[in-house]
Amino acid sequence: MDVYEPLYRAKRVKTARLGDPDDFIIDLESVLAERECRRVLDVGCGAGRNAVFLAKQGYYVVGVDISSTALKMALRKADGATLKRCLFIRGTFLKLPFADSQFSAVVSCYSIENQSLSKIRRALNEMKRVLVSRGLVLVTLHSTKHWRFGLGKQISPGAFLTTERIDGKKVRFQTHFFRKEDVLELFHNLDLRTLSIKETIRETDKKRAHWITVAEKGLE
Repeated sequence: MDVYEPLYRAKRVKTARLGDPDDFIIDLESVLAERECRRVLDVGCGAGRNAVFLAKQGYYVVGVDISSTALKMALRKADGATLKRCLFIRGTFLKLPFADSQFSAVVSCYSIENQSLSKIRRALNEMKRVLVSRGLVLVTLHSTKHWRFGLGKQISPGAFLTTERIDGKKVRFQTHFFRKEDVLELFHNLDLRTLSIKETIRETDKKRAHWITVAEKGLE
């Protein structure tokens, strides 16, 4: 089940209300320019703030998301000029609707985290598949310092199952939380070479902690 569609319909996705791109996407843009990346895939693009930003910087961007409500928001965010460089497609990160080696960079921000570890691995493998050799991937994952860590029923090491009522319906969330060594092992086992890893902690109403990891696909 798609856990994000009911959240977007209920206007419960905080990032959908933000207009600016994530700071780490702004920082990544200089790296993309230096490496002459041109085609970027935004996996779990949501309301499109990162995809639209990158398109405005001159990149050809494809945003993919399972939520049709989110994609409608993304289309409203993009102006006519941006849409010439930005395409939004409905799809799942577990089976990306693209051939192999199509993109020079893939970004995925706050999208694959509410999944089991096996599905997170599948999603990363799909991102790797559509990357060209030496292509870059940036992914966010929940840190064990996140306020939600430990909530609900623990179903495996680092994984918890919680239930929320949204628009009168029960929605189940399975979330996996990572330590730094877990993230490094995850990428290593998928033959993705970690270039940088940083833990970000935002103290707003609650502590929100994530790992921001940039890795490189090897030569084939």
